[in-house]
Amino acid sequence: MLTVTERAAALLKAAKAAEGAADDAGIRIRRGVTANESEISVGFAISDEPDPDDEEFEQDGLRIFVEDVLVEPLDGRTLDVREAAEGTELVFR
Repeated sequence: MLTVTERAAALLKAAKAAEGAADDAGIRIRRGVTANESEISVGFAISDEPDPDDEEFEQDGLRIFVEDVLVEPLDGRTLDVREAAEGTELVFR
């Protein structure tokens, strides 16, 4: 299962609040578009409910929905944050 650090959860909660999302809305981790089919790209979206095949869990008070095609590739990974020249960014470790 994917783990989300406390710092990553706080960042995602702040983004959700900035968008004015409902308190019970969650963050959906979904497949992104890449030019190379062998690479995995992910995107994040605020969602009121998971899609029917999403894996759903809660961490640090944040509802998280993982698109079904990403469940296996993200299994055992940790979503964290790091400081970069461009600012704070989410990373998978």
